[in-house]
Amino acid sequence: MRVRNHPHLVMTSFFMMKKKKNKTFSIVTLGCKLNQFDSELMRERLLKNFWEEKDFSDIADFYIINSCTVTARSDARCRNAVRRARKTSPEATIIVTGCYAETQPEKLKSMRDVDLVIGNRQKFGIPALMERIAEGEKNCEIQPEDLSVKNDIIESFFHHSRAFVKIQDGCNSACSYCIIPRARGKSRSVPPAEVFRQIETLSKNGFREIVLTGIHIGRYGLDLDRKIRLSDLIETILEKTDDLRLRLSSIEVNEVDEKMLNLMNLTDRFARHLHIPMQSGDDEILKAMRRPYDAAKFADKIVEVFENVENVAIGTDIIVGFPGEDRRHFNNTYALASKLPLTYFHVFSFSPRPLTEAAGMPNRVHPEEKKRRSKKLIALGKRKRNLFMRNQVGKEHKLLLQGRPHRTSRFFRGLTGNYCQVLLKCDPKLKGQLVSARVNYYSMGRLYAVINESSSRKNEKAIGDR
Repeated sequence: MRVRNHPHLVMTSFFMMKKKKNKTFSIVTLGCKLNQFDSELMRERLLKNFWEEKDFSDIADFYIINSCTVTARSDARCRNAVRRARKTSPEATIIVTGCYAETQPEKLKSMRDVDLVIGNRQKFGIPALMERIAEGEKNCEIQPEDLSVKNDIIESFFHHSRAFVKIQDGCNSACSYCIIPRARGKSRSVPPAEVFRQIETLSKNGFREIVLTGIHIGRYGLDLDRKIRLSDLIETILEKTDDLRLRLSSIEVNEVDEKMLNLMNLTDRFARHLHIPMQSGDDEILKAMRRPYDAAKFADKIVEVFENVENVAIGTDIIVGFPGEDRRHFNNTYALASKLPLTYFHVFSFSPRPLTEAAGMPNRVHPEEKKRRSKKLIALGKRKRNLFMRNQVGKEHKLLLQGRPHRTSRFFRGLTGNYCQVLLKCDPKLKGQLVSARVNYYSMGRLYAVINESSSRKNEKAIGDR
């Protein structure tokens, strides 16, 4: 930990530490749902050891920044968070962990405001390391016994109406643009018994929607001694529970199987929503990306999902401006995205990642051209999203009530199984519950609904019986 030559600041820090009853920390999470799960695990370890959590804009003794490195913008957000933390609390210990810390540790260590850089493989030792630093130890390191998370169960999910459950980590794929296999390692599945135990705990603590998450969840179970498919895991979770809804984070197109689609049709407790990355709609670009499908196979699966699951939402990711992507390639992507029954897009401009094959590819697309293509796809995605939302009017849905969109709003937000945000009026006590509602109005990109009275009474009784 750095000692700075600022006597006034050191004396002020010492005086504050003498007055504090608790050791304080703040944590900011950048990137994916898996990072959010990891942050929550660290957060609860610290709280159980009587640390006091502070908002990231408040003064704290320690700041943890759980980073992402999917794009150059992700890296920049991490560096900005470091600078904000140092400006807020000049004498704090600032720790950077996550994927950026794993893949580019030297770059982070070169920042004068960073005290410790800890990669993904050691991130769960951070709480124990903080304890030793707070007790005055110098030059301490994470020990092997600090890294165990085997018996750790998350009991809540701070400020979230939904809970994310990690079922898998790492990736065995070799997409030419992606740094994540290097950042997260090989695919590793969480044993089913641990997944069930985590979901049972969150369910008992009031969570009514669970999002199964990982880096490559379609490979779930293939590395276990007793192999199990993702759809088998989903089926067993549904059998073992009776009052929660399951959702998948993201899944590859060649890993959506018939059983998964059948389960969506059988019960509204498995959300009719799949996020299936396309990345490109041109075969030449897909080959350069090292994606394991061509445009025709992707299209066939999307149509299959649409035709077999009523009112399903299908989202996708698209990368624009991949090296060598000319206007013909982009037009193929745009045409495919336009004709397929996709509900929404996440559009990314290609960002070269260090140590990936694509970072060294020639024929880079000009930034202004990437921006133009992105805007065109984003506009198409908005039109598709609005059309899908209009089609929900008159339909019955199970909504997860998530709270008010802002403090003075008269409405609550509700999330449908097929991933539509809905506004409605309801009793604040119902926050976090699943309720039946009818969507009755669409206006300016927003859906409005009315709760079915029988559903409202049932949930109010359940809350009263607790």
